[in-house]
Amino acid sequence: MKITPKQYAESLYQSVINKKDSRIKGILDNFVKLLIDNNDISKIDKIIGQFKKIWNREEGIVEAEAVSARELDKKIVKLLNGYIVQLSGARKVLLKQKVDKNILGGVIIKYEDKILDGSLKARLKELRVEMER
Repeated sequence: MKITPKQYAESLYQSVINKKDSRIKGILDNFVKLLIDNNDISKIDKIIGQFKKIWNREEGIVEAEAVSARELDKKIVKLLNGYIVQLSGARKVLLKQKVDKNILGGVIIKYEDKILDGSLKARLKELRVEMER
């Protein structure tokens, strides 16, 4: 029976959760040996991706992206973090910033499977649609 990356990630998570840092290295060494023995080392990138999803879910962490026309200042980033915590119920938000001058202004927030488009470009499109009616 083939073991999926998600199954590997689940068992790795169960192995390392609540362990001291000094024990985790040994667990990881054994895990890599297991992957090699099972000829599954090529799955390592997918396993890491699945592990990250599991870790974030269990620890209440949400990864988010804020797209804006220019770099956001720290106060705005802090406000966005708080807003995403409220919306998602997460304990912590890992917010990445991306600059895209094409949105003209405002912010697009992406987290989990949601997109909140507060960009000027989107508002102008909505206005054009309304005016064409």
